[in-house]
Amino acid sequence: MPWYQDFFGEDYMRFHLCGEQGLEERTAPQCDFVVGELGLQPGARVLDLCCGQGRHSIELARRGFRVTGLDLSEYLLDIARQRARDADVHVELVRRDMRDLPWEGEFDAIVNLFTSFGYLESDEEDQRVLDAACVALRPGGRLLIDHKNREATSSALGTNPRNWYEHDGHVILEQHEWDVLRARITMARTIIAPDGSRRETGFTLRIYAHSEIMSMLGRAGLAWHRTYGGWDGSDYRASSRGMIVVASKPE
Repeated sequence: MPWYQDFFGEDYMRFHLCGEQGLEERTAPQCDFVVGELGLQPGARVLDLCCGQGRHSIELARRGFRVTGLDLSEYLLDIARQRARDADVHVELVRRDMRDLPWEGEFDAIVNLFTSFGYLESDEEDQRVLDAACVALRPGGRLLIDHKNREATSSALGTNPRNWYEHDGHVILEQHEWDVLRARITMARTIIAPDGSRRETGFTLRIYAHSEIMSMLGRAGLAWHRTYGGWDGSDYRASSRGMIVVASKPE
């Protein structure tokens, strides 16, 4: 079974996201950036591709956009549904593989956030995601991808490949490996419960270079506009922590 089919469950919410300090507080300013950079007009239709627990989908819906959130994890979609009800906003939530988008020319914008690109088994399968996104966008619609910067990521993993921490009575051990030939991170996580029992989880993630993303966008029929090094709107550099790429579907 591919890792992404069962990774995004209770342990993901309980242990993986616990290390993301200020995650919820970052949501509104990130949506500010999305709205401004994509030029979203009131009532625009937005697809949050790999929406997870609905952080950005719900915030965008609060601002009056018509939002569809798509994810493969029913567990995270259930959380998103409850959060949308609590926020008294409407978000269409769809369980579906991100390669298999049923829409054609329907969205003003598609966002793929929190490093949700590169999950799949090969570059060819990741290409299918961008191909499907291009079809789902209306002419002139825009795509924003929030990805890691390969140079900075490989450097950080080289100096700190192992990590452990305690959370909610559990001890979590993590081992990261960087495959320089395949440009993939592999993370193996052991969760030790208070009773001493253990369970294993993990993921593998393809980290694309900027030039590779550019080529993939072109093959999908999308035109590149700009790349940022972070949510602060800084220029993209080799030292940038992230890589935020904006492209559009030609008119």
